[in-house]
Amino acid sequence: MAVDELEDFYVHTAIVRTSKGVNSQGVTMYTESEPFPCFFVDGSKLIRDSQGQRIIGSSTITCNNQYAPLFKPGSQVLRVEADRTCTVKGSVVLVNVADSGDLELPDHTTVSLV
Repeated sequence: MAVDELEDFYVHTAIVRTSKGVNSQGVTMYTESEPFPCFFVDGSKLIRDSQGQRIIGSSTITCNNQYAPLFKPGSQVLRVEADRTCTVKGSVVLVNVADSGDLELPDHTTVSLV
């Protein structure tokens, strides 16, 4: 596996929670990823979702490309705090994977949350 040139910047930890469906009692069931290193940036900005609609994003998460498959539209992203509690940061609306190929630039995934 290649060296991740951005790993020093991944000072936060996240978990992705994805819906598995609804059980017979009408309760939504979730599956959670293992915690992984990342970098959160809070702040509102105007973004376009996967359908091209302009919406206000509330947070952005950046991580290694190996975690890109975890981010499905509508999945929740939780920030793992120092005391091991989790805070919901938002729902996935847009996933951008930066893969530089032969240019050898730092590859990463950036996810916009609402």
